[in-house]
Amino acid sequence: MRLINRPLAFILAAALIAASIFLIVEVVAFEVHTTSPLLVHWTTWYHWARQTRWDALVVRVWSVILIIAGILVLAIELKPRRVTRLKLRSDDQATDAAMTRGGLAGSLRAAALDIDGISAAAIRVRRRRARITATAAARGRAAADTLRQPVTDAARRRLDDLQLHHPPRLRVRVNPRSR
Repeated sequence: MRLINRPLAFILAAALIAASIFLIVEVVAFEVHTTSPLLVHWTTWYHWARQTRWDALVVRVWSVILIIAGILVLAIELKPRRVTRLKLRSDDQATDAAMTRGGLAGSLRAAALDIDGISAAAIRVRRRRARITATAAARGRAAADTLRQPVTDAARRRLDDLQLHHPPRLRVRVNPRSR
């Protein structure tokens, strides 16, 4: 979300600066007694606003639309960010160390590929769960099933070595090699 927030904040700031400049130019022109607006024909909006009551249908509809848009933006911004860093345990309280989910996935992939008989591994790391889908070099289901426990043990050892504050639960699946 941070990637979206920065360009949107820049666009909003630029729009507010442009609107402020237009407003300043129009106010100065009005005070100098210019007969017509210079940049924006605001007098028609002004006359419409003077004739329209606050309880008019158009005002109510636009109010509801803007309130719903504001609530949506607020809900999106208040939604907790996705956890991308997993905290590591440390003996020193002044140390704040963490590992990215991508880094943990690479480490678990390396642990799985170190097992003899595993030719490929796909890792998916979530906040509370890590799923390892390994591919055995052999074609038979029995050979793949015998590799499940070594892959699980290697991944668990790697998680223990990393000393994560809240290590994810492991889910390991070993598929036989397809043709």
